[in-house]
Amino acid sequence: MMKTWILFFITLFPLTSLQSLDHKFYLSVTQMEFDIDKNRITAITRVFVDDLEETLQQRYDVQLALGTDREDAMASFYIARYVEQKLIVEMNNEPLRFNFAGFTYQNDQIVLLSEFSVIPSDEFEIKVTNALITDAYSEQQNLVHFRMNQKKQSLVLTKERPFFVVAL
Repeated sequence: MMKTWILFFITLFPLTSLQSLDHKFYLSVTQMEFDIDKNRITAITRVFVDDLEETLQQRYDVQLALGTDREDAMASFYIARYVEQKLIVEMNNEPLRFNFAGFTYQNDQIVLLSEFSVIPSDEFEIKVTNALITDAYSEQQNLVHFRMNQKKQSLVLTKERPFFVVAL
C-alpha cells in the first residue's frame, strides 16, 4: 500500500509542476533602426494579438476582433492612436514626428510598423520610450533593439522603467 502512494506522488508531482509553466508571458520586441541618410528611425514592433486587443478594449472600450474576419474597420485608427501615445522617440529633448505605417499579422502576433522623422542635427541624444501594453499588464516587458551605424543597443523596458537614452 505504501508503494502505491509513493508511486502516486511520483507520477503526480511532474504533472503539477508543469502547470506553473503555463503562466502567460507578456513580451513585445521592437527593432528600431536609425537611418541617418534618410533622416528617419523605423520601428518594427511585435506584440501578441490578444494582449494588444485586451489593452485597446480596456483603454478605448472597443471590441476590435483583431486578426479575424470580423475585424472592426476602425482597428487601424485605434492601434495607431495607441502606439503613438506609447512608443515615443525624442531627439535632443524634442519629440520626433510619428507616422504609423500599418500592421500585419504573423501567427499569434501583430507586427506594427512605425517611422519617426529625424530633425537633422550634429548631436544625437535619443530617448526611446516603449510603454506598450504596460497599462493593461504590469508584468509586460518590452525588449527594444536600437541600431545606428552598425552598432546595436538592446534593453528590456518595463512599467517601472519605460525608457532609455541611446548610448551608441
